[in-house]
Amino acid sequence: MISSLTAYEMQLVTDPQILLAKNNIIKVVYKRFGDLASRYQKELEDITVESEASMSAKISRGENYKGLPYVIMDYPRHFSKTDVFAIRTFFWWGNFFSITLQLSGQYQSKYANNIEGAIRHDCFSGWFIGNSANQWEHHFETGNYMPVEKDKDYNVDKLPFLKLAKKIPLGKWDEIDSFFTGNFSLLIKVLTSYAPIR
Repeated sequence: MISSLTAYEMQLVTDPQILLAKNNIIKVVYKRFGDLASRYQKELEDITVESEASMSAKISRGENYKGLPYVIMDYPRHFSKTDVFAIRTFFWWGNFFSITLQLSGQYQSKYANNIEGAIRHDCFSGWFIGNSANQWEHHFETGNYMPVEKDKDYNVDKLPFLKLAKKIPLGKWDEIDSFFTGNFSLLIKVLTSYAPIR
């Protein structure tokens, strides 16, 4: 037997414009991420990032991160079973945009001093550090992230993996370009200021 719908659900199911608008929004985000990839690439023109890292952006989309659509761009990126080096640009329907530095294995060890030095110099004010056992979660709830504190010693090289992330509400849509490019530049500066990137 088919369950009854609420009045709100009936309004949604009888209005095709809702899904058409949703599909268009996802296309707009996809294009914005493509434009950002070009800007990120320009930022890296004079810098040799990890030789294993792909210098082409990978943009993907899905319908079900905790039940909601999302778009992800990884650039630069290197993923293996033991080593991860990625800067992740993320859109999550109904929630936020975010940018994340994700490191594990050899990259986490290599950049631990860079990250700890930048934290001590308060470069990550307003950022969050991962405290979950699952490095593939993106929400900002307490069990996944906690605010970065400049006076705290995180022992970055001892963590199971490192994730540093910052978010911006969807209501600040017109500010996302400066949010992403500014924070991408910060991450690149942190990675190159304390020790050279190969």
